[in-house]
Amino acid sequence: MRLRALLREAWATAWAAKVSSILTVVVVMAMCLAALVTVGRSAAAAFDVADRMEQEGARRLSVVDTRDGGFVNARTLAVVRHVSSVESADALGAPFDAVNGLIGPGGTRLPVWPVLGEVDHVGEIVRGRAPRPGEAAVSASQLRTWGLAEPVGYLTTVDGMTQYPIVGAYRARPPFEDLAAGGLVVALPGAEGRELRVVIDDVASARSTVRSILSILAPTDVQGVQVDSPAALAETARDLNAQMSGFGRTLLLLILGAGGFFVAAVVLADVLIRRRDLGRRRTLGVTRADLIALVTLRTLITALLGAALGCAGGWIINQVSGHPTPVDFTLAIGVLAGLVAAIAALPPAAYASRLDPVDVMRTP
Repeated sequence: MRLRALLREAWATAWAAKVSSILTVVVVMAMCLAALVTVGRSAAAAFDVADRMEQEGARRLSVVDTRDGGFVNARTLAVVRHVSSVESADALGAPFDAVNGLIGPGGTRLPVWPVLGEVDHVGEIVRGRAPRPGEAAVSASQLRTWGLAEPVGYLTTVDGMTQYPIVGAYRARPPFEDLAAGGLVVALPGAEGRELRVVIDDVASARSTVRSILSILAPTDVQGVQVDSPAALAETARDLNAQMSGFGRTLLLLILGAGGFFVAAVVLADVLIRRRDLGRRRTLGVTRADLIALVTLRTLITALLGAALGCAGGWIINQVSGHPTPVDFTLAIGVLAGLVAAIAALPPAAYASRLDPVDVMRTP
């Protein structure tokens, strides 16, 4: 029998056997709905953890010179930026308190960080221009705290010995959000930094990147080096994802197995009820393979309808409840449910194809 004829007959028999078709739709719909509401939420959480680990804040590592060893400087910074696993690298000096020079020592004290080189990676200039060596930019969110209406004027140290002209305002970039609390000063050439902040391309390469950076910095006193690395965070996230994935796979197999069992029971009951119709088809010359294909396709048609309804309902429920499930995962659940239903229909279909058509037709 040709495929087109099989599909036509499968649709006709599915429409004729409304009770078994509706039961199959309900079972597959419940299967998809249960999978998405349970396993789908776990998958959404796993995707969320993976997405958070890809953010710059999670991929940041820092090396702090706690004893003024001088190994954080423009030369080592340039070399670190060329490490293959480094996405960006910036060096900061020791922060100091400063006040609005027009107000004087009685003004509000806010921290200021010297930056080695340009400030593009550290903050986005939103007003004015980027500072040059010896110039300052203030955080746009702290203008009122500084007592400024516009980013003009100058900052001065608390002792009044050093002044920095203000040329712009900035918005801190990730992962330098803490620098939004004050201002930035571009350090003079030859100045040394205190902290090296690096954004790596992948948290999995944190340990190897730390080793490469330390070999470049080559501190003479290892006791004066403080390293803050996301390696432990990456391992924790990896273990958490593995546990969630294992739990999700087990639960998904249980849901699909239970759904497949009920689909097989529905198809077997339908085969037993309609065995005279199937026997008549065998008497008229339909092969066993065509009969198996007919029963399986009929089940698959109704299963796909149930999968569409269940996946749509589960996706909407997760969206409304604040656990959005990825579309590709939702589609995969629907495909799996359809395949499970088709496979579950094979044993009853094979049983139907093995019935003796003469005996079936003689059965009252």
